Parts: sequence; C-alpha cells; structure tokens
Amino acid sequence: MLKVAVCGVGRTGSEVLRAILDSDRFQLTAAFCRPESEKAGRDVGEYLNRNNIGITIREISQMEQVLAETPVDVVIDFSNHTITKTLLRACKKHRTPVVLCTTGFSEADMLWMTDFVQHNKIGLVFAPNVTLGVNVLLAALKLVARALPSFDYSVTETHHNKKVDIPSGTAKKLAAAIGDELPAGAEVPITAIRAGGYVGLHTVMLASDYERISLTHESFSRRAFVEGALVAAEFIAGKTGWYDMEDVLGMHMIQNAAADAV
Repeated sequence: MLKVAVCGVGRTGSEVLRAILDSDRFQLTAAFCRPESEKAGRDVGEYLNRNNIGITIREISQMEQVLAETPVDVVIDFSNHTITKTLLRACKKHRTPVVLCTTGFSEADMLWMTDFVQHNKIGLVFAPNVTLGVNVLLAALKLVARALPSFDYSVTETHHNKKVDIPSGTAKKLAAAIGDELPAGAEVPITAIRAGGYVGLHTVMLASDYERISLTHESFSRRAFVEGALVAAEFIAGKTGWYDMEDVLGMHMIQNAAADAV
C-alpha cells in the first residue's frame, strides 16, 4: 500500500484522511496542520469522530522530523500557500514526492517552487484544481481555442462565500490555457462570484457573432478533489520532476494527437 502523509486537515484535507483510512490502496502514516493550530496533538481518528488510530496531528514545523522517523511515500497537501516553502524544504532531505493542491501563489512563488523542485530532484504534481474533470476540460479548451481563435472567450467561476482567493486558481488556469492558444493581445476576462456553499463551478463561454458554446465543470462534493489527489499520489510516487494533472491523466499525448487532426 502507498504510505501517505496529509498536510492541511481542513474541510478537504479531512475528506482525504477519511478516504485513506477507508482505502485498501493507501495507508495513512502522518498528518500535519498549520502552526499553532488547535488541531495539533489530537489523534486523527478522534478528530474525525472515529476511534483513535494512533496517529497524532503534528504542526508543519515538525514535518522534517516526522519524515525522518516515519515511512512516507507521498505527501498530499491541502493547506495554505504560506507554508509551502516549509513543506518543500522538509521533503527535500528524503526527496519525498508531493501532490500540491494549494492555491494563491504569486509569480515569484511559482518561480521559487519550480527551481527548488528541479534543483533538489523532488517529485511534485502541481494541482491547484486536482479534480479529474476540470483537468480534462483544460485539455479540451486548448483544442477548442486552437480551432476557434476568432471567438470571444470568458470565464465565470462561483465558489462558497468563505473562499479567499479571487479569482480562483482554477479560473486563472483556464483563462491562461485558452489565452496561450489565441492571437497575441487577446483577453480572456474572468468573473468571480462568492455565494453560499458552492464547492466549485467554472463556466467557459465562447461566442462569435452567430453562435455560442458553453463548457461547464461543477464540483458538487469535495470527494472530487480527494479522488483526483489520490490518483495523483499514485502517479508521483517514486518520480522526480515537476508535473501537472495533464501529465497524471496522459492528456498531453491525447492533445498532440487531436491537434494533428484539427
């Protein structure tokens, strides 16, 4: 079984913990929370309203020590971008691969991470939206934009009212994927909505003067993020280098074949 540590035990991270504990493909060996969190020191089972399992939630500052003492094949991260450098530095010594599902990174953060991963030969899947469906949508949009470069494009994203980053990392990635295939100077505007308990809704609309196409992806359960993260964990185990979910799903080869046919 794949030995997994989970960093970030909030709403989505807790669902990852539950899925691993109920799985016969994965084994939970460690769990981490942000510094000074009230969750630190609690047994994972007790935190999830189950029987104790003998794994204590530790602060992220203790990760390097835990990795030295505990077998971990992959770290799945659903924490916060402010602790990502701490996480990657902790994984450096043992070259522990990471599935990074955190959002909110600046351009400078991205440059630092890509350089750190490559220089230290760590394996990392960068997945600001780890759901399987939205990553297939990303690949499809590149083909659509390549085939219909004269259309006008826009992205609308809707999330729960407690989501901080606006627009979402997924919306920015969708817009960037489209923009890369359009003529220079073409813009892909993003509209962000924060309301109620939406888990995640992204719609791409493209239109000419005579017709319109809409493509929508909706996550109506956080389990969608969990399933994607576990697939990515299996993919990155034992690897080094920087990957995204299109690598995990083999979409680059499919895109190239489809592009040749367009």
